[in-house]
Amino acid sequence: MQLRTLALATVLAGAARAWAQPAAPDASASAAAAPTAASATASQSAAIGSFAAMDIARQTAWLASQVNANAFAAWSDEDVLAMAQAMKPETLVRWLKAEVAKLPEYEYRMRRQERVKDQWQSQPALMLIRYRNAPRQVYARWLKGGAHAGQEIIYDETVRKDEMYGHLGGLVGFVAIWSALDGSLAKSQSNHTARELGLQFIVDSVERDGRAHVAAGGSGKFNEAKMVTEDGERMLRLTWDAPSGPPTFYAKRVRLYFDLKNPWVRIEEAWDESGNQLEKIVIESVTRKTWNDQTFNPKNPEYKF
Repeated sequence: MQLRTLALATVLAGAARAWAQPAAPDASASAAAAPTAASATASQSAAIGSFAAMDIARQTAWLASQVNANAFAAWSDEDVLAMAQAMKPETLVRWLKAEVAKLPEYEYRMRRQERVKDQWQSQPALMLIRYRNAPRQVYARWLKGGAHAGQEIIYDETVRKDEMYGHLGGLVGFVAIWSALDGSLAKSQSNHTARELGLQFIVDSVERDGRAHVAAGGSGKFNEAKMVTEDGERMLRLTWDAPSGPPTFYAKRVRLYFDLKNPWVRIEEAWDESGNQLEKIVIESVTRKTWNDQTFNPKNPEYKF
């Protein structure tokens, strides 16, 4: 009797321990709940096939939805490149134009280097830009840590369409003056005018070059697509090689970088016909804003005019 009682107690204790311990995962249930790498790849391949069959309008809408959802973060490099190859040339321009149209007013930080008077700037300029597209109004400040720190300019086409106001350093120091928008003072540091300090200018240049490529007998499609790492971020890099440089094309070679989670160009680079790099522009951050008239007024107490 004692042996039977002891045996029963042992069985009950074992059952209690089993009840207290979590159940082992069901392998089949886990497989069903979490898609395998193979199924994810198959899903992306199907998406690429569907994307390739879409017209330009549907490709544009699909691309916008994927970027806004940061969906490409889960895609392999190979699948992102396949998507890029399936993209019609007009899709990229339409997507960029639609997205930049949603930003009539914004602030952004930029890192910029250029070749000015055949000299490559060894130190990039770090800039804070406040921008309104219509009417075209621009405030720019050169930040600490970069070239020409402390400089400021304001451009307001409703005040003077062909001039900007600012202090650019050098002989004039911090004395603010009016100067020609494309005059020698402005061009001493950049090949661009204050009117071109905006995301819209990059988009307009891409569209213009695309049309010029087609007019010259090309397809307008990029020559190379590659996944690269820039500043620690994975990016899609697209390269266009033009038949010539300005004035027909923006540059002989242009590269645009996309981080695939923001709807704008993150980096733009250009080279001339001799292989000399002309510029490198890095868009570090973009913030939607709503400006008032004080934003583009030199008397704004935040500024140092």
